[in-house]
Amino acid sequence: MDRYDERDTIFSRMELVPGSERYKTYYARRPELEETDAGLRFAAGGTYRAGVIEQARVSSAFRFLHDTRPLATGRGQAAGLKPDRKPPPDKESFILTGSMLRDIAFDYGAVSFGYSALKMECFYNVRGRGYEYGKPVSEPLRNALVYAVEMKREKVEKAPRVDETYEVARGYIRAMVIGMALSYFLRELGYRARSHLEGESELVLPAAARSAGLGEIGRMGLLLTDIYGPRVRLGAVTTDYPVDALPGEYMPVQEAGKVKQFCSKCGICARRCPGKAIPEGEDLAESAETGKPQWTVNPESCYSIWKKYGTDCGICVSVCPYGSA
Repeated sequence: MDRYDERDTIFSRMELVPGSERYKTYYARRPELEETDAGLRFAAGGTYRAGVIEQARVSSAFRFLHDTRPLATGRGQAAGLKPDRKPPPDKESFILTGSMLRDIAFDYGAVSFGYSALKMECFYNVRGRGYEYGKPVSEPLRNALVYAVEMKREKVEKAPRVDETYEVARGYIRAMVIGMALSYFLRELGYRARSHLEGESELVLPAAARSAGLGEIGRMGLLLTDIYGPRVRLGAVTTDYPVDALPGEYMPVQEAGKVKQFCSKCGICARRCPGKAIPEGEDLAESAETGKPQWTVNPESCYSIWKKYGTDCGICVSVCPYGSA
């Protein structure tokens, strides 16, 4: 399959600055999107933007994420690919297990953890965000540790108000810390490791999480987990440590096709979506990001509601009944 170009995501497009060389280059390649994107970029609105303190909690959290990206991804060490130490000459001098890695992730707040040797379809073709914008993803580290952090139900249920958006930002920060802990640990042992986080990732994180057994993609286009449904944020670390050598203890197991069957009967997210961005029918198409048959969400319609509310909406996540927690 053709891997997805991250520059085509709505988030990458909305970061383009009119008049800049990056802006001109992108819309020379995709001129059919320029008018639509201009309407979204300059749309007025923001029902929930009046609360200065509430908005500052969100904007400061995302600014913190942005400012710590170089440290989180290991940019100071050749994008996280340089080990901190040489590997021990006797590899049998220590035994690294899946439970050890899981425990580190859980110590810092993860609620689910898995690992997988990823296919290239789990990686973007070209980067579209962060300091590697425009860089082809050609020879990535393909052994991945993938994890999820929970978003509090009482916060998510306040969508589309600012409380929900702040909980999303808080989830991204916690996911970043977990990725740093795991990648620093692996580099300390002499392995290459790179953390992937919001806005700075070679990975299509939902596809990687599905490969690692954390869940399946639901009607709303998000990963659904057996316990927390869509109320999770994802993170991952890729490494040259051979995850195939790890025993499978603590690996999550989700019944294949369970989410598709559930979403086919439910559809509440589509009915409640204020932008009608989530399809209500049963027509599944091959996802540009994952290569798997799934419902396709309209990103422009979704983002138009974000602009209207001045938050990331989150209604689909708040109404989803999937999960046991």
